[in-house]
Amino acid sequence: MTPKDSGPVPVPPSEVLIKLPQDQYCHAEAPTEWWWHTGTLVAGDRVFGFEINAASFAPAAFTEVMLTDVANQLHYQKTAPQTPGEWAETDPSKDWYVKLGNPELEHDWIWMTAPQADPSNMTVKAQLQDEATGTIILFDLVLAQAGPPLIVWGTGCNPTPPNDGGSVTANNYYYSFTRLQASGAIAIGDEVFEVTGQTWMDHEYGLFGSSKQPVLWYLQDMQLDNGVHISHYMTLTGDNPPQAGQSYPSNATIQFPDGTTYFVQDCTMTPGTRTWTAPNGQVFFLDFQVDIPDFGASIAVKTPVDDQAFLAYTSYVYEGLATASGTFDGQQVSGTAWNEQRP
Repeated sequence: MTPKDSGPVPVPPSEVLIKLPQDQYCHAEAPTEWWWHTGTLVAGDRVFGFEINAASFAPAAFTEVMLTDVANQLHYQKTAPQTPGEWAETDPSKDWYVKLGNPELEHDWIWMTAPQADPSNMTVKAQLQDEATGTIILFDLVLAQAGPPLIVWGTGCNPTPPNDGGSVTANNYYYSFTRLQASGAIAIGDEVFEVTGQTWMDHEYGLFGSSKQPVLWYLQDMQLDNGVHISHYMTLTGDNPPQAGQSYPSNATIQFPDGTTYFVQDCTMTPGTRTWTAPNGQVFFLDFQVDIPDFGASIAVKTPVDDQAFLAYTSYVYEGLATASGTFDGQQVSGTAWNEQRP
C-alpha cells in the first residue's frame, strides 16, 4: 500500500531524532531502557504469542518472558529480578549484546546478540520457569529486520522538541523494528516447535515516568496485511480507569511499507465488554475498537486467550497476542496484533 496523496502530512525524515545503528546500543545515562520483543509465531497449525523483555529501571533490572499456547489456552510467564552490571553494549564499534541472567546457573535469563555490522539482525535466546507450574520454556530465535524502523511519534522523542538539549535524562526515546523475520525454535518442557513469523521489537530509553508519577497506558500494535504497521495507545491516570463501551482520545504512529510515517492524534480507542479479572481484582480488556479517521481506519483488536497477564511484583500487567481486522482507507484488512495494558 502507498501513502496518502492528501490529508495528514508525513513526518519529514529530517525531524527524526533516532540515529541508527548507534541508538540500538545501550544508553548508559538513561534512567530506563529496554529491548522488548513481542509477537505471533506459528508452527504448522499451532499459534504462539511471546514476549521477551530485558529492562533496566536503574539501579534495578528485570527479565519479563512469556509464552501463550493458543491451541491449549495456556499461558506461561515469569518476571524475574536481575543484577544489571555491564548488561548491554554501549559502544557502537563493537558487536551488540543485551544479557541479563546466567544460563548456566539460573532458570530465568535473556541473551540477545548481533554483529556490529548489522545490530538489527539479532539472535535472541531466553528462558523462563513458569510462575504457576514450574514448566521450563526455552526460546532460540533469529530475528532479522527487513525494512525501515518504525519511529514512534514520527520523531522518536517525547516531547518534541526535546528538553535539555535532547538529554536521555530529560526525554523519552522510542523506536520499533516491526518487520522482524523470525525463525527458530521454542521448547515447552521437552516438546520442541520449529517456528516462523513476523515479530516486533520496541527499544525505549530515557525518562519514563517515576515511582511517584508512573506512566499508565493501553496500547495496541498492529501488523496489517496491506503492509501498514500501527502503534496505537493512550495514557491515563490511575484514578480514572477506562470503561467498556466508552471512547477515549488516543494517538497512533502509522508506517507504510516504504517507511513513510505519520503521527496522528485524533484517534479513538473504545474498550469492549469482554474482560479478564486477575486474582487481585485488576480488570483487563480483551477487545478494543480503534478508529483513525484521517486514514479511514476502523479496526477491531481481539484477544484469543483470556489470561495473558504477568505478575510484576505486586500488581499485574497484561501482555498478549491478538488479531486485527477491519478497514483501512476503505479496504478490508487483517493481521496480527498485540494487546498491552498497564493500568
